[in-house]
Amino acid sequence: MYNDTTSDFITRIRNAVMADKKELLVRSNKLVHQVASILQKEGLIEKIEPQERMLQITLSDDGVHHIRRLSKPSLRSYVGYKEIPRPKSGLGLVIISTPKGVLTGHQARKQKVGGELICEVW
Repeated sequence: MYNDTTSDFITRIRNAVMADKKELLVRSNKLVHQVASILQKEGLIEKIEPQERMLQITLSDDGVHHIRRLSKPSLRSYVGYKEIPRPKSGLGLVIISTPKGVLTGHQARKQKVGGELICEVW
């Protein structure tokens, strides 16, 4: 039973990177699919294949080096658009759930909207 599918998704990516695995299978929901599509647009994930309630993800060769969950079910972390972190001095990526949808930190600052921090990736 999964209580937090987003944390499970992030942990499976982190474990696959550490084990030098290129493909992984994760349980899917709307938020996980949106985060995975953002990672695909940023070039960190090569391919996403939806299956029955699961996602088959293929990681790119020089993609994720670090991924960390920022907001947990027990401790939610919300920020305004001025306080959105810039990991690795802007070279990293922050993913935020906003009222306008799931956005990267750069997109959220540009649209001047804050929200819940989901994860940071570089």
